[in-house]
Amino acid sequence: MKRYLRRFAILLSSAVWVPNLSMPVFAEGIVSHKLFEAVEDATPVLVPLNSRGVIDFGGNAAVISIAYKDERPTKEGFLYEQYKDWQANAETFVTEDGELRTICSIRTGGDGDDSITVSISDGDALPPNAMPYVEYQEATARGYPTFLQENQIVLWVINSGDTNRSYESSAYVGIDEEGIPYANVSGNGQEQDILRGFAKGDKVVLLDDYSGGDLYVGSLSGFSAAYRKMAAWCGFSPDSVLK
Repeated sequence: MKRYLRRFAILLSSAVWVPNLSMPVFAEGIVSHKLFEAVEDATPVLVPLNSRGVIDFGGNAAVISIAYKDERPTKEGFLYEQYKDWQANAETFVTEDGELRTICSIRTGGDGDDSITVSISDGDALPPNAMPYVEYQEATARGYPTFLQENQIVLWVINSGDTNRSYESSAYVGIDEEGIPYANVSGNGQEQDILRGFAKGDKVVLLDDYSGGDLYVGSLSGFSAAYRKMAAWCGFSPDSVLK
């Protein structure tokens, strides 16, 4: 029986030969397991990966992307998963054109409190060509004004150990169709940097530049797992943020 690699998908590129196997591994590709099985002699070949996704083949290296599990819904419904301080949601419905569409989001906070939400639809342009929408939302109630004011400067401050990185944005306020005021702060075109910061950070602080106070402090524990699940539900690779 000829040797083959099980569960191994490739994106054609320049080939690098793997010792002890009779098939080439391509420099850019997707692999779902670190263990490649050589079926002919039932001898497993363990291929080590470092933190950058690089395989070392005795001087020859191939950069790969670790495959995410494609879990795009096939019918209407709502999905929910909790990952420490973050939750992942997917709502699937049929559009007026008869197409199945899924809106994926992850969130920390909410349930009557301020929250940070990351969202995307599988009908949108997907990563790495376009990034999910990132938004802070102030919790409000009917009859009460928002704390944030229109165009007020707000900083996203991401803490990772002893390092802080900040990204400036501005508030948008309005009144919804039910007459309830709202205030949001978006990523302002810095979504990829903010999301990469979330993946490596410990906490995120929304800093009110006007008063100097903290609007919101959110934990980033569980963000990466929740983002990976969102990617699986909406059918895109999480590499542009998590790699």
